[in-house]
Amino acid sequence: MTARRRSLPGWFVLTLLAAIGANALASVTTTATIELMRSPSPFAQEVRAYDLLLLPCFQVVAFVVPTIVIARYLWPIVAWFRAGAVPPPGVLVQRRVISAPLVMAGGAFAGWIVGPIFFPLATLLRFGRWTPDLASQQILSPLVNGFLAVTTTYLLVDLIFRRLVVPRAFPDGRLAEVPGALALGVRDRLLVFLVAVAFVPLFTALGLVRAAAARLHAGLPAASVIESLTRASEVTFAVYVAVGLVLTLLLARTFTGPLSEVTAVLRRIRAGALDRGVRVSASDEVGVVEDGVNALLAALREKERILGTFGRIVEPAVRDRLLAGEVQAGGDVRSASVLFCDLRGFTALAERSTPDELVATLNELFTVLTAWVRTCGGFVDKFLGDGLLVVFGLFDDGTDSGAAHAVRCARGMHDRVAELNGMRTAAGRPPLAVSIGIHSGPVVAGTIGAADRHEYTVVGDTVNVAARLQELCRDHHHGLLVSGATHDLATRAGSCGDVVARYAIRLRGRDAAVDALALSCS
Repeated sequence: MTARRRSLPGWFVLTLLAAIGANALASVTTTATIELMRSPSPFAQEVRAYDLLLLPCFQVVAFVVPTIVIARYLWPIVAWFRAGAVPPPGVLVQRRVISAPLVMAGGAFAGWIVGPIFFPLATLLRFGRWTPDLASQQILSPLVNGFLAVTTTYLLVDLIFRRLVVPRAFPDGRLAEVPGALALGVRDRLLVFLVAVAFVPLFTALGLVRAAAARLHAGLPAASVIESLTRASEVTFAVYVAVGLVLTLLLARTFTGPLSEVTAVLRRIRAGALDRGVRVSASDEVGVVEDGVNALLAALREKERILGTFGRIVEPAVRDRLLAGEVQAGGDVRSASVLFCDLRGFTALAERSTPDELVATLNELFTVLTAWVRTCGGFVDKFLGDGLLVVFGLFDDGTDSGAAHAVRCARGMHDRVAELNGMRTAAGRPPLAVSIGIHSGPVVAGTIGAADRHEYTVVGDTVNVAARLQELCRDHHHGLLVSGATHDLATRAGSCGDVVARYAIRLRGRDAAVDALALSCS
């Protein structure tokens, strides 16, 4: 660990190598283009020889010094990496991570732009005069190749930082929020690229034509000049095609890579996968898009969390209709089948169980029953201590299938309690039993409660009758009592159990007796 922290980060070495390599290559091409463009006059030859004597000293000042300055500029980032690169870094490191590609390109360009000033001044001091035929070798060629070197440096360093540095310094993105950072936007980068691959070759061609004209003016044979111009044009054409291809690939990677990742994440979002975001790589418009996708992803995750929490409080079937605006704010009358399920012997169970055991038993029972309710097409309106209020057919738009589903669900509840009892008995725990009452008819469905807290539920005579039928199960020693209305609807739908007993029951608050049928529970 200590050795790794003391060594230089790989990105730093790659960055320096990229900058040095781009400028070294440009120095070679500058020498070559000067030889192709320089004037054949004796004065130009003499000036060129003097320039070559000054070149080593100039290179030390113009390139070594900026390299040292750039290294010092990057050193806070290096120090942060050597300390373990624990995010988030300080604002200084963040600012320099964003600004590094442009600052390095600017430092390199400073060296190249000094040349067209330094060498003409040195010529004036040494020879006392300067002629326009020196422009190609002292001004045009260094500027052209220097601009290519700077552009290549910027794109290479930008790519290295996007891949190796930015993800470590900005794991959560939001590069655009860092104050005082220097970075080129998409339009500016395209403009620099356009100048590098379009106008620079034109300036080079201009320099070659001027050199050919100067040689013809000096009296050199036309055939020799044309041959030299043709050879120089072929060489420069090959060089600039290669350079243009490299620059195009470098620039394209800064667009295609992030956009491909954004596209992949958006496809995953559309498919419902919210597990992976986008790695933000820059502070330009592409980075803003990446941040936007991550913000969208975070919002969707929060929505999923809220919906999940909401779905544990409100039945998902009701939740989805509430969110979709399909449920009216007030109440409306609907036809439904209401099922009440109650745990028998709850008082005795509570007396011989610890609070944790009691809660665990209720949760175990409700988990099994709720899953079965949803399978049967109903929804749990509410938990009533040791019981359930379940509604069927509320959103079936007038169909009579709710009663059949309710009866099927009730019989299945007894089956699942029997299965649960098998596991409880094997574990040495007492068995459970439930009583169920079902009635079908009109209910008032709506959001009921106080102004600051309410719930969507059903109320009315149908609900009261179902609750009373469930209570009478204990008195008549049955596991399932349904009203005559429910039995008729379920029979019409082709699904009902065997009738084991029939009663005419008088309920509190009702003059007429209610036809109640005890059905087999299996």
